[in-house]
Amino acid sequence: MKRAQLSLDVLLAVLLVMVTITNLTYLATSEISHSENFDTFTKLRLFSATLVDHSAKVYAIGEGYKIREVAPDLNGGRIGIIFNGTTNKIIVNATVNGRNFWIIRNSTVPLYTSTLVLNSSEEFWIVAYYNSTEGMLYVKVEK
Repeated sequence: MKRAQLSLDVLLAVLLVMVTITNLTYLATSEISHSENFDTFTKLRLFSATLVDHSAKVYAIGEGYKIREVAPDLNGGRIGIIFNGTTNKIIVNATVNGRNFWIIRNSTVPLYTSTLVLNSSEEFWIVAYYNSTEGMLYVKVEK
């Protein structure tokens, strides 16, 4: 075996190792990104389920009752909460690191149309609100 042959074999082996390491690094960073997105989406799904459950609880207890809630910590993201009285849906949207996440849930109780935009870990209230002009009890969100 000649010297040139040996150095060419070594260069090819080093090249294969470099390509393999590069692919593994790309795969690892891609999986980390996917798991962070999954974590954010899971927190928002749990938060939206809590909103639906606590809205029903506030409505069942009656006028003037309210529950303090805290928005989930999304690493500096912003969370929008919409109680849509027309469609009777609770909409939670969040923007985290330039990505948007939306969750829409049906409410089992009548909602009063109200909207909040919150930062991570910010407090707000779910309130039972009696509308005297309509004579109905609703649930709304407020700071």
